[in-house]
Amino acid sequence: MRRAFLVGLVGITLAASPAFAHHGVAAVGFGDPEGPGVGMETTSALTLPRRLGFALVKSEFVSFQSRADRAAFPEQKDVSWFNLAALGFGVTPWLSAYVFQPFNYKSMDGGVGGNAGLGDTNLMLAFGWKWDEGLRLIPQKESLDELADWHFLLWASCSLPVGPTERIGGDGEPLPPDMQTGFGAPSPALGLAALKQVGTDFTLLAEINYQYFFRHDYSFTRYQFGPETRINGAIVYRAYAKRPLRVDVVAELTGLNIQRDREDEDKDGPAMMSGLPASGGSILYGSLGVRAYLGRIALGLAVKRAVLKRLNEGSEQQGSEGLEDFRLAFTVGGTVPL
Repeated sequence: MRRAFLVGLVGITLAASPAFAHHGVAAVGFGDPEGPGVGMETTSALTLPRRLGFALVKSEFVSFQSRADRAAFPEQKDVSWFNLAALGFGVTPWLSAYVFQPFNYKSMDGGVGGNAGLGDTNLMLAFGWKWDEGLRLIPQKESLDELADWHFLLWASCSLPVGPTERIGGDGEPLPPDMQTGFGAPSPALGLAALKQVGTDFTLLAEINYQYFFRHDYSFTRYQFGPETRINGAIVYRAYAKRPLRVDVVAELTGLNIQRDREDEDKDGPAMMSGLPASGGSILYGSLGVRAYLGRIALGLAVKRAVLKRLNEGSEQQGSEGLEDFRLAFTVGGTVPL
Protein backbone atom coordinates (compact mmCIF):
# COMPACT_ATOMS: atom_id res chain seq x y z
CA MET A 1 0.00 0.00 0.00
CA ARG A 2 1.22 3.46 -0.87
CA ARG A 3 0.69 6.39 1.47
CA ALA A 4 -2.06 7.72 -0.74
CA PHE A 5 -3.14 10.31 1.79
CA LEU A 6 -0.12 12.34 0.61
CA VAL A 7 -1.83 12.72 -2.73
CA GLY A 8 -4.36 14.97 -1.01
CA LEU A 9 -6.50 15.42 -4.10
CA VAL A 10 -9.69 17.41 -4.03
CA GLY A 11 -11.56 19.57 -6.55
CA ILE A 12 -14.71 21.30 -5.34
CA THR A 13 -16.69 23.70 -7.66
CA LEU A 14 -18.07 26.74 -5.89
CA ALA A 15 -21.33 28.36 -6.50
CA ALA A 16 -21.83 29.04 -10.18
CA SER A 17 -21.86 32.55 -11.57
CA PRO A 18 -25.13 34.44 -11.94
CA ALA A 19 -26.09 35.93 -15.29
CA PHE A 20 -24.27 39.22 -14.82
CA ALA A 21 -20.98 37.70 -13.70
CA HIS A 22 -21.22 39.12 -10.18
CA HIS A 23 -19.56 36.03 -8.75
CA GLY A 24 -16.69 33.81 -9.90
CA VAL A 25 -16.31 30.09 -10.31
CA ALA A 26 -13.58 28.24 -8.41
CA ALA A 27 -12.19 24.74 -8.26
CA VAL A 28 -9.59 23.88 -5.67
CA GLY A 29 -7.13 21.07 -6.05
CA PHE A 30 -3.89 19.49 -4.96
CA GLY A 31 -1.82 16.58 -6.25
CA ASP A 32 1.32 14.51 -5.84
CA PRO A 33 3.83 13.48 -8.53
CA GLU A 34 1.89 10.21 -8.66
CA GLY A 35 -1.84 9.59 -8.89
CA PRO A 36 -4.78 11.23 -10.69
CA GLY A 37 -4.73 14.83 -11.91
CA VAL A 38 -7.00 17.69 -10.85
CA GLY A 39 -8.99 20.05 -13.07
CA MET A 40 -9.08 23.82 -12.82
CA GLU A 41 -12.89 24.15 -12.75
CA THR A 42 -14.19 20.59 -12.92
CA THR A 43 -14.77 18.99 -9.53
CA SER A 44 -12.47 16.10 -8.67
CA ALA A 45 -14.24 13.05 -7.28
CA LEU A 46 -11.55 12.44 -4.66
CA THR A 47 -12.24 13.51 -1.08
CA LEU A 48 -9.62 14.76 1.35
CA PRO A 49 -8.06 11.94 3.38
CA ARG A 50 -9.00 11.86 7.07
CA ARG A 51 -7.46 14.65 9.19
CA LEU A 52 -5.84 16.33 6.19
CA GLY A 53 -6.22 20.10 6.07
CA PHE A 54 -6.43 22.06 2.84
CA ALA A 55 -6.02 25.77 2.07
CA LEU A 56 -6.32 27.66 -1.21
CA VAL A 57 -6.37 31.20 -2.56
CA LYS A 58 -7.74 31.92 -6.03
CA SER A 59 -7.76 35.15 -8.02
CA GLU A 60 -9.68 35.49 -11.30
CA PHE A 61 -9.58 38.58 -13.52
CA VAL A 62 -12.42 39.10 -16.03
CA SER A 63 -12.40 41.68 -18.82
CA PHE A 64 -15.72 42.35 -20.58
CA GLN A 65 -16.37 43.30 -24.18
CA SER A 66 -17.51 46.90 -24.69
CA ARG A 67 -20.45 47.99 -26.84
CA ALA A 68 -19.74 50.77 -29.33
CA ASP A 69 -23.29 52.12 -29.09
CA ARG A 70 -23.00 54.35 -26.04
CA ALA A 71 -26.53 55.68 -26.48
CA ALA A 72 -27.95 52.17 -25.98
CA PHE A 73 -25.30 51.15 -23.41
CA PRO A 74 -24.37 54.27 -21.41
CA GLU A 75 -23.23 52.21 -18.40
CA GLN A 76 -21.06 49.21 -19.22
CA LYS A 77 -19.26 46.63 -17.14
CA ASP A 78 -15.54 47.07 -17.48
CA VAL A 79 -13.75 44.44 -15.38
CA SER A 80 -14.41 42.14 -12.45
CA TRP A 81 -11.84 40.70 -10.08
CA PHE A 82 -12.98 37.66 -8.10
CA ASN A 83 -10.85 36.54 -5.14
CA LEU A 84 -11.43 33.52 -2.95
CA ALA A 85 -9.97 31.93 0.18
CA ALA A 86 -10.87 28.30 0.93
CA LEU A 87 -10.27 25.90 3.82
CA GLY A 88 -11.00 22.16 3.80
CA PHE A 89 -10.78 19.27 6.24
CA GLY A 90 -11.01 15.50 5.83
CA VAL A 91 -13.62 14.46 8.41
CA THR A 92 -13.51 10.80 7.36
CA PRO A 93 -11.94 9.16 4.29
CA TRP A 94 -15.29 9.57 2.49
CA LEU A 95 -16.50 12.90 3.93
CA SER A 96 -14.85 16.29 3.50
CA ALA A 97 -15.98 19.72 4.71
CA TYR A 98 -15.14 23.12 3.21
CA VAL A 99 -15.66 26.82 3.79
CA PHE A 100 -15.14 29.43 1.07
CA GLN A 101 -14.93 33.19 1.50
CA PRO A 102 -14.98 35.42 -1.61
CA PHE A 103 -13.81 39.01 -1.84
CA ASN A 104 -14.73 40.65 -5.13
CA TYR A 105 -14.23 43.84 -7.09
CA LYS A 106 -16.51 45.02 -9.92
CA SER A 107 -16.14 48.05 -12.11
CA MET A 108 -18.63 49.85 -14.35
CA ASP A 109 -18.09 53.03 -16.35
CA GLY A 110 -20.68 55.73 -17.07
CA GLY A 111 -20.10 57.34 -13.68
CA VAL A 112 -21.05 54.26 -11.66
CA GLY A 113 -17.49 53.36 -10.65
CA GLY A 114 -16.27 50.31 -8.75
CA ASN A 115 -17.46 48.25 -5.83
CA ALA A 116 -15.33 46.00 -3.63
CA GLY A 117 -16.36 43.87 -0.68
CA LEU A 118 -16.95 40.46 0.84
CA GLY A 119 -19.00 37.94 -1.07
CA ASP A 120 -21.29 35.42 0.60
CA THR A 121 -19.56 32.75 2.68
CA ASN A 122 -20.14 29.27 1.24
CA LEU A 123 -20.26 26.02 3.24
CA MET A 124 -19.91 22.62 1.57
CA LEU A 125 -19.95 18.91 2.35
CA ALA A 126 -18.60 16.31 -0.10
CA PHE A 127 -19.33 12.55 0.04
CA GLY A 128 -17.06 10.14 -1.87
CA TRP A 129 -17.55 6.63 -3.29
CA LYS A 130 -15.61 4.35 -5.60
CA TRP A 131 -16.36 1.37 -7.83
CA ASP A 132 -14.42 -1.72 -6.77
CA GLU A 133 -16.49 -4.82 -7.57
CA GLY A 134 -19.43 -2.71 -6.47
CA LEU A 135 -20.08 0.76 -5.10
CA ARG A 136 -18.39 1.39 -1.74
CA LEU A 137 -17.27 4.25 0.45
CA ILE A 138 -13.72 5.56 0.09
CA PRO A 139 -11.40 3.51 2.36
CA GLN A 140 -8.80 4.92 4.76
CA LYS A 141 -5.93 4.29 2.34
CA GLU A 142 -5.71 3.52 -1.37
CA SER A 143 -2.78 2.28 -3.41
CA LEU A 144 -1.95 3.91 -6.74
CA ASP A 145 -3.73 1.04 -8.48
CA GLU A 146 -6.84 1.60 -6.36
CA LEU A 147 -6.76 5.32 -7.11
CA ALA A 148 -7.13 4.37 -10.78
CA ASP A 149 -10.64 2.96 -10.05
CA TRP A 150 -13.74 4.98 -10.90
CA HIS A 151 -14.39 7.53 -8.15
CA PHE A 152 -17.61 9.48 -7.55
CA LEU A 153 -18.45 12.49 -5.44
CA LEU A 154 -21.77 13.98 -4.35
CA TRP A 155 -21.47 17.49 -2.93
CA ALA A 156 -23.94 19.95 -1.45
CA SER A 157 -23.33 23.57 -0.57
CA CYS A 158 -25.16 26.68 0.55
CA SER A 159 -24.05 30.29 0.79
CA LEU A 160 -24.65 32.48 3.83
CA PRO A 161 -25.81 36.03 2.98
CA VAL A 162 -23.01 38.01 4.64
CA GLY A 163 -21.98 40.15 1.66
CA PRO A 164 -23.30 43.73 1.31
CA THR A 165 -26.31 44.34 -0.96
CA GLU A 166 -26.98 48.09 -0.57
CA ARG A 167 -23.80 49.75 -1.80
CA ILE A 168 -24.08 53.15 -3.55
CA GLY A 169 -22.34 53.91 -6.84
CA GLY A 170 -20.29 56.94 -7.82
CA ASP A 171 -23.39 58.53 -9.34
CA GLY A 172 -25.11 58.54 -5.95
CA GLU A 173 -27.60 55.83 -6.94
CA PRO A 174 -27.85 52.30 -5.43
CA LEU A 175 -25.78 49.82 -7.40
CA PRO A 176 -27.87 47.25 -9.32
CA PRO A 177 -28.07 43.72 -7.86
CA ASP A 178 -25.44 42.33 -10.24
CA MET A 179 -22.94 44.98 -9.06
CA GLN A 180 -23.41 44.13 -5.37
CA THR A 181 -20.96 41.63 -3.87
CA GLY A 182 -23.59 39.69 -1.86
CA PHE A 183 -26.77 37.83 -2.85
CA GLY A 184 -28.82 38.87 0.17
CA ALA A 185 -30.29 35.35 0.53
CA PRO A 186 -28.99 31.76 0.78
CA SER A 187 -28.19 30.06 -2.53
CA PRO A 188 -28.05 26.22 -2.30
CA ALA A 189 -26.22 24.06 -4.85
CA LEU A 190 -25.86 20.34 -5.56
CA GLY A 191 -23.33 18.53 -7.73
CA LEU A 192 -22.22 15.07 -8.86
CA ALA A 193 -18.70 14.33 -10.15
CA ALA A 194 -16.83 11.34 -11.59
CA LEU A 195 -13.12 10.66 -12.12
CA LYS A 196 -11.13 7.98 -13.94
CA GLN A 197 -7.38 7.76 -14.38
CA VAL A 198 -6.47 6.35 -17.79
CA GLY A 199 -2.99 4.89 -18.01
CA THR A 200 -0.21 6.62 -16.14
CA ASP A 201 -0.49 10.18 -17.39
CA PHE A 202 -4.14 10.96 -18.22
CA THR A 203 -7.10 11.70 -15.94
CA LEU A 204 -10.68 12.22 -17.11
CA LEU A 205 -13.09 14.26 -15.00
CA ALA A 206 -16.79 15.05 -15.43
CA GLU A 207 -19.32 16.92 -13.34
CA ILE A 208 -22.86 18.28 -13.35
CA ASN A 209 -24.15 20.80 -10.83
CA TYR A 210 -27.19 23.01 -10.22
CA GLN A 211 -27.58 26.17 -8.16
CA TYR A 212 -30.73 27.99 -7.09
CA PHE A 213 -30.93 31.63 -6.00
CA PHE A 214 -33.67 32.75 -3.63
CA ARG A 215 -35.33 36.14 -4.04
CA HIS A 216 -33.97 39.10 -2.12
CA ASP A 217 -35.84 42.29 -1.33
CA TYR A 218 -33.46 45.21 -1.81
CA SER A 219 -34.34 48.72 -0.64
CA PHE A 220 -34.93 49.67 -4.29
CA THR A 221 -36.30 46.46 -5.90
CA ARG A 222 -37.14 42.76 -5.55
CA TYR A 223 -34.70 40.60 -7.48
CA GLN A 224 -34.02 36.91 -8.09
CA PHE A 225 -31.05 35.64 -10.07
CA GLY A 226 -31.82 32.84 -12.51
CA PRO A 227 -30.98 29.23 -11.56
CA GLU A 228 -27.89 27.79 -13.22
CA THR A 229 -26.91 24.37 -14.55
CA ARG A 230 -23.31 23.49 -15.38
CA ILE A 231 -21.81 20.48 -17.12
CA ASN A 232 -18.02 20.34 -16.86
CA GLY A 233 -15.47 18.02 -18.42
CA ALA A 234 -11.68 17.97 -18.20
CA ILE A 235 -8.66 16.07 -19.48
CA VAL A 236 -5.52 16.33 -17.35
CA TYR A 237 -2.15 15.31 -18.82
CA ARG A 238 0.81 14.75 -16.53
CA ALA A 239 3.51 16.40 -18.64
CA TYR A 240 6.34 16.09 -16.11
CA ALA A 241 6.76 14.21 -12.85
CA LYS A 242 9.99 13.82 -10.94
CA ARG A 243 9.82 14.26 -7.19
CA PRO A 244 9.22 16.73 -5.76
CA LEU A 245 7.96 18.45 -8.96
CA ARG A 246 4.94 17.63 -11.10
CA VAL A 247 3.50 19.69 -13.98
CA ASP A 248 0.03 19.04 -15.44
CA VAL A 249 -1.64 20.49 -18.53
CA VAL A 250 -5.41 20.85 -18.14
CA ALA A 251 -7.95 21.24 -20.97
CA GLU A 252 -11.59 21.81 -20.01
CA LEU A 253 -15.03 22.46 -21.47
CA THR A 254 -17.81 24.03 -19.41
CA GLY A 255 -21.43 24.14 -20.54
CA LEU A 256 -23.45 26.76 -18.65
CA ASN A 257 -27.20 27.36 -18.85
CA ILE A 258 -28.55 30.39 -17.01
CA GLN A 259 -32.28 30.96 -16.72
CA ARG A 260 -33.68 34.46 -16.82
CA ASP A 261 -33.33 36.74 -13.84
CA ARG A 262 -36.62 37.92 -12.35
CA GLU A 263 -37.51 41.31 -10.91
CA ASP A 264 -40.37 43.28 -9.36
CA GLU A 265 -39.54 46.97 -9.08
CA ASP A 266 -42.70 47.63 -7.03
CA LYS A 267 -41.14 46.32 -3.83
CA ASP A 268 -43.91 47.71 -1.60
CA GLY A 269 -46.76 45.75 -3.21
CA PRO A 270 -47.44 42.01 -3.55
CA ALA A 271 -44.56 40.15 -5.19
CA MET A 272 -45.13 40.05 -8.96
CA MET A 273 -41.85 38.71 -10.28
CA SER A 274 -41.38 38.67 -14.05
CA GLY A 275 -38.55 37.51 -16.28
CA LEU A 276 -36.07 40.19 -17.31
CA PRO A 277 -35.11 40.76 -20.94
CA ALA A 278 -31.40 40.76 -21.81
CA SER A 279 -30.64 38.07 -19.24
CA GLY A 280 -29.83 34.37 -19.36
CA GLY A 281 -28.78 31.99 -22.09
CA SER A 282 -26.41 29.12 -22.79
CA ILE A 283 -22.63 29.30 -23.16
CA LEU A 284 -19.89 26.78 -23.89
CA TYR A 285 -16.52 27.78 -22.45
CA GLY A 286 -13.13 26.35 -23.29
CA SER A 287 -10.12 26.72 -21.02
CA LEU A 288 -6.48 25.73 -21.02
CA GLY A 289 -4.30 25.75 -17.96
CA VAL A 290 -1.18 24.46 -16.28
CA ARG A 291 -0.78 23.32 -12.69
CA ALA A 292 2.56 22.74 -10.98
CA TYR A 293 3.08 20.85 -7.70
CA LEU A 294 6.16 21.30 -5.56
CA GLY A 295 5.92 19.14 -2.48
CA ARG A 296 2.68 20.07 -0.75
CA ILE A 297 2.27 23.37 -2.61
CA ALA A 298 0.32 23.69 -5.88
CA LEU A 299 0.26 26.62 -8.32
CA GLY A 300 -2.23 26.92 -11.18
CA LEU A 301 -2.79 29.31 -14.09
CA ALA A 302 -5.60 29.10 -16.66
CA VAL A 303 -7.22 31.21 -19.38
CA LYS A 304 -10.87 30.73 -20.33
CA ARG A 305 -13.04 32.03 -23.20
CA ALA A 306 -16.50 31.46 -24.59
CA VAL A 307 -16.32 29.32 -27.74
CA LEU A 308 -20.07 29.05 -28.40
CA LYS A 309 -23.01 31.00 -26.99
CA ARG A 310 -26.73 31.43 -27.43
CA LEU A 311 -27.82 34.28 -25.20
CA ASN A 312 -31.51 35.06 -24.90
CA GLU A 313 -31.03 38.61 -26.19
CA GLY A 314 -27.34 38.77 -26.98
CA SER A 315 -27.58 42.07 -28.87
CA GLU A 316 -29.01 43.71 -25.73
CA GLN A 317 -26.59 42.23 -23.20
CA GLN A 318 -23.28 43.55 -21.92
CA GLY A 319 -21.09 42.48 -19.02
CA SER A 320 -22.64 39.02 -18.70
CA GLU A 321 -21.43 35.44 -19.08
CA GLY A 322 -20.49 34.71 -22.68
CA LEU A 323 -19.53 38.36 -23.34
CA GLU A 324 -16.10 38.36 -21.72
CA ASP A 325 -12.91 39.20 -23.58
CA PHE A 326 -11.27 36.54 -21.41
CA ARG A 327 -11.02 35.13 -17.88
CA LEU A 328 -7.59 34.66 -16.34
CA ALA A 329 -7.30 32.67 -13.10
CA PHE A 330 -4.40 32.03 -10.72
CA THR A 331 -4.48 29.63 -7.75
CA VAL A 332 -2.10 28.65 -4.96
CA GLY A 333 -2.91 25.97 -2.42
CA GLY A 334 -1.55 23.19 -0.26
CA THR A 335 -2.28 20.54 2.32
CA VAL A 336 -1.09 19.78 5.84
CA PRO A 337 -1.81 16.80 8.14
CA LEU A 338 -3.77 17.83 11.26
